[in-house]
Amino acid sequence: MRPVIGIFDSGIGGLSVLAACAARLPSFRYLYLGDNRRAPYGSRPPEEILAFTEEALVRLRKRGADGAVLACNTATAVCLHEMRKRFSFPILGIEPAVLPAARGSRGRVLVLCTPRTAASERLAQLLARCPETDFTVHACPRLAAAVEDRFLRGRALSLREHLPGGTFGGVVLGCTHYALIAREISAFYSAPVYDGAEGVARRLEALFPAPAVERRWSENTKRNKSLRQNGRESGGANVCFLGKCAKENRAVFKQTFYFGVSCGEKADPREKSGDFWKKSGGKWL
Repeated sequence: MRPVIGIFDSGIGGLSVLAACAARLPSFRYLYLGDNRRAPYGSRPPEEILAFTEEALVRLRKRGADGAVLACNTATAVCLHEMRKRFSFPILGIEPAVLPAARGSRGRVLVLCTPRTAASERLAQLLARCPETDFTVHACPRLAAAVEDRFLRGRALSLREHLPGGTFGGVVLGCTHYALIAREISAFYSAPVYDGAEGVARRLEALFPAPAVERRWSENTKRNKSLRQNGRESGGANVCFLGKCAKENRAVFKQTFYFGVSCGEKADPREKSGDFWKKSGGKWL
């Protein structure tokens, strides 16, 4: 049996995590649930974030998920520990890629994140593990919403309205929404950017070891890079989008990250009519 992995985010940001996981583990099956109608989470009270996250995980569990990924930095920072106590299946979170940035950057490192992540104990603990690195943490209260507006509603996004000035040796993208505009942020600062999506995919692989043939495929880093960067090679992954904004999330994923995942008109009819299709009850890509 191929594992079924539920991926949850407050909106479209988690699509970058879905892309990384599907590129590294193409034989897995994925359920994507985006809470776009209540996005973003970054300035919401902790009790709301906890309630919304638990609601999403209950839904993913009912749809047959063998494990789940909180592809939302804010939800991870606020309630990952609590969710692991409430659910029996494995739950992974995503955290700012502070350690890779500290190793790979020269000079100050900028950490862009939501207000709730910026104030979290989890981020403080991560930064404390790199005492020799000079970090500047900047909360962007409206950037995640602006990213949603750009991709879902076609509205213009001006980085100067959201990002601080300065010179930095590296930039940590502490919200998965920011990964959708990673190239623009990198160009804005003329610096490399770091996000945690690849780290999540590696941890997922450790939880559900892939067959040897898939590991050999995934070790081809050049091919993986092409998949992440809007490539068109077939990864063979099956993705089912759930929720009221399933159609919108599916469209953004196809436009931004699509690399030949199985879709309704191309999927094996036996797969489409099987238990996974019946349980997930969403929209195939």
